[in-house]
Amino acid sequence: MVKKVDKEKLSKEEMERRGILEKAEEAKEEQLKLDIEEGVEAENEYSTLLDKSIDDPVQKFQLYYKVLNKLLRANLPKGKENEPIRRIIYDEKNILINRGHKKDERGIRGSDGRMAYMEDLELAIEIVMSWISAKGTFQDLYLAFWNKNEELNYGHQD
Repeated sequence: MVKKVDKEKLSKEEMERRGILEKAEEAKEEQLKLDIEEGVEAENEYSTLLDKSIDDPVQKFQLYYKVLNKLLRANLPKGKENEPIRRIIYDEKNILINRGHKKDERGIRGSDGRMAYMEDLELAIEIVMSWISAKGTFQDLYLAFWNKNEELNYGHQD
C-alpha cells in the first residue's frame, strides 16, 4: 500500500519525478501517429499489437516435428554409421532456425529450435522440400542450409 505524503514536504526533484510518472499514466492506450498523407491521428497501441501475428504453439509443433524433422528423418541416411552425416546437416539446419546460435564448447546452443520463429521453420522446410524434389545429394542439402546461413550472416558450426 502506498503511503500518502504531503506534497509540500517533497523536494523539487521528487515533484518532477512524480510529475513525469503522472504524465506517463495519461497516455496508456492512445498514442499520436504522424502520417505524411493523413496527418496526425490517435492510434490505439493495444489494438495495433493485437493485429500482429502471434506464434501458434500448436502450429510450431506441427512444423517442427511433423514436417521438418519428419522429412529429414525420412530422407537422411539411417543407422549409427551415418550419424556424422546427419549431425552435420542438423547442425547447419539448427543454426538457420535459431537465427545464428551455434553450440558452444560444451555442446550447448542456448536456443531451442522448437521455439524458432514460424518464418524460419517455414524457410527450413522450403529448403528441405526443394532438396527432396530435386533429388539432391546430402551435400546439396548441407550446402543449401550453409548458403542460406551465409546469406543471413549467421555463420556456421565450428
